[in-house]
Parts: sequence; C-alpha cells; structure tokens
Amino acid sequence: MTGRRSGVRRLASWMLALVALGFVAWVIPFRDRCWDPAAPKSTRVAVSYEPAGCVLHLRSGDVSIGAAQCARLRCEPGLETTLARTRVGVLAALLALYGLGTLAWAGRWKALLGFADVDLGVLRVWRITIEAQAGGVVLPGGIGGDALRIASVMGRGSEGVGAPAAIAVASVLLDRAIGLSVIAAVAATLGMASRSASVRVAAAPLEVALAAIPLGVATGLVLLRSTSRFARGRPRWLDGGVGRAIAPVLAYVRDPRAPRAIAKAVALSVVVAVVQFVVIRGLVYAVGGAPSDEKWVYVGTAMAFIVGAVPALPGGWGTADATYVFFFGLAGIAPSAALAVCLLFRLFWYLSGVVGAILYMTRGRASTQEVQVGAIGKT
Repeated sequence: MTGRRSGVRRLASWMLALVALGFVAWVIPFRDRCWDPAAPKSTRVAVSYEPAGCVLHLRSGDVSIGAAQCARLRCEPGLETTLARTRVGVLAALLALYGLGTLAWAGRWKALLGFADVDLGVLRVWRITIEAQAGGVVLPGGIGGDALRIASVMGRGSEGVGAPAAIAVASVLLDRAIGLSVIAAVAATLGMASRSASVRVAAAPLEVALAAIPLGVATGLVLLRSTSRFARGRPRWLDGGVGRAIAPVLAYVRDPRAPRAIAKAVALSVVVAVVQFVVIRGLVYAVGGAPSDEKWVYVGTAMAFIVGAVPALPGGWGTADATYVFFFGLAGIAPSAALAVCLLFRLFWYLSGVVGAILYMTRGRASTQEVQVGAIGKT
C-alpha cells in the first residue's frame, strides 16, 4: 500500500511538472513575435532575421521581406533575442556575487553544526555543500544533496567526522527550513515596502502568507523545545510518520546550545537571502527587464524558491519556470525575460554544481592515491 501511494504521489508530481512545462512552452516565444503597427496585435507571427531583412514564419509558409519592411514591424522579443541582448559584464558580476553567497550558506550550516563537536572549518563545510549541490542538481527538490551532506558529517565517507545522526539530520532539515523561512520573510518585507497602492489589496494575501511561513517555523521550534523540556520520555505522537521525520529536530532542540546556533543560522540566512534577491533583481536588469511593480519580483522569487523545493522534477524544472513567468508577468516583465532570468539563475546553480562535482572527483583521486601510498609504505 505504501509503495502504491508513493507511486501515485510521484506520478502526480510529474504530471504537475509537465503541465507547468507545457504552460511555459505555450506562453514563451523562442523567436521574436512581430506584427504590423497598422494591423491588430493578434496578427503577430514568429520572425527570424537575415542580413537582407527578415523571414515571417506564417502558417501558410515562410515569407521573406526586405530590411525596410522589417524595420517597420513592432516586435515582442523572444527568448533567443532576450538572451542574446543580456549584459555579459553584469552577468559576470552577479555570478561572482552568487559564489560569495554560497560561503554564507556554508556558514549557516556550520553554525547549526557548531555545538556538535564537528571539527570542520568554513571552507571545508563550503566544499561539502558545493559537492552536495551537484547531487541536488540531478535529483528532485535537492534531496540528493541533503543526503550527501548528512553522510559527509556522519562518518560514511572519506569526509566523515562522526557527527551524531540526530545532529547531522536535524542540521540539514533546519538549514532548509530556516533558509526558506528567511527568504519568505525578506520577500514579504520587500514586497510591503515597494508595493503600489493600486495593487495593495491584491498583494496583501500573498505577503501575509509569506510572512506566516517564518512565524510558523519559529512557533514549531518553540513548541518542540517546550515538548522536549516538559515531556517525560518519548512522546507518543513521535511514533507516527511525521513524528519520525521531525524526531531528529526534537533531539536537536533539547540541547541548551541549540537556540544560539539557530540564531546564528538565521542571521547568516538573512545574508544569503539578500544575496539571492540582489542576484535575481540584477538578472532582471541584465536581460533588459523593466518591472512596473517591483513587489512582484520579490514575491515571485520567493514563490519560485518555495515551489522549487518541492520534489517534482530535478531543479524545479517546469514548476519554478512557470512561477517566474506568472509572477514576473504581474510585475510587467515580458514572459521571455522572466524565463531568461529563471534559466540564468539555474545556470548559476548548475555551474556551482559542476564545481562541486570537480572538487568531489579531485578529492576522490587524492584519497585513492593516499591509500595506495600508505599500502606501499606498509609493504
């Protein structure tokens, strides 16, 4: 029965992701869509450009027109044109900023591991985090990366340092929960600060929902700590499926040093969130987007991060793209620019995953060579 339910959930996740991908493919034009200013906009057609003019891709067949006629057309940029016009210098600066943000992310996880006698420096934690990100790229919701991080500090590999299982699992779960909570809180704050009066009523429910996420997480941690303080033995409600999932967190918050570690992680998470929002807003600028309502950029980014954490397709393909297109559209950003932002941000993530994979393979070779040298020395 459990296997059947798991299969149904997996099928539902794939169906949702495929529907989202279909929505994105339907909304986003790859080529520019152009129309004659004297004709209705509904007559727009896909256009590709040539040195002598351009080609109209009509249903009846391709039609070539001269440069003068092509210049008179009014066009909506497609994904191809949007990416071609991207400001490369800005893109490089944002990539560097994104890389610095991964150090703050590693610092957040190190803070959560801080009182478990886990002897890992920031750079070593960063390397584990980046290596694990390679697994998160190919598995839904980043769950593969989380498993690799847990294994790395529990002593199940060459990197293992023998951290207690409860601490290792709880640190990763809290790292995710704190990260998404702070993202939601920062988005709600930026949204309320930048919203316009014309959309105040429409925006308020989403901002309230985002603000409720960190409040709910904080309330849950307080309740877990209260339960662990006053309950005798193991509470019965931990015997269920949900209870088993949060049991490591319960064991974590029992430690008197946990609140300080969580507070440090929250502070570092604010840095991570600010970096991510600056990168996203910078990408909007880099692709030529000019939002008419800034609020939806921040709210939409937070919603995309939350949706991307749901284990549907690897990297949030489909669902995250559709979220960016929908919410950035409310900000007045063209669908092609919204998708370009999503793809470029995902490219940053993949590049860090590639770096992690290279570091992992390099470390693996170094460990093998050390073992071989040690064996030769013994002989």
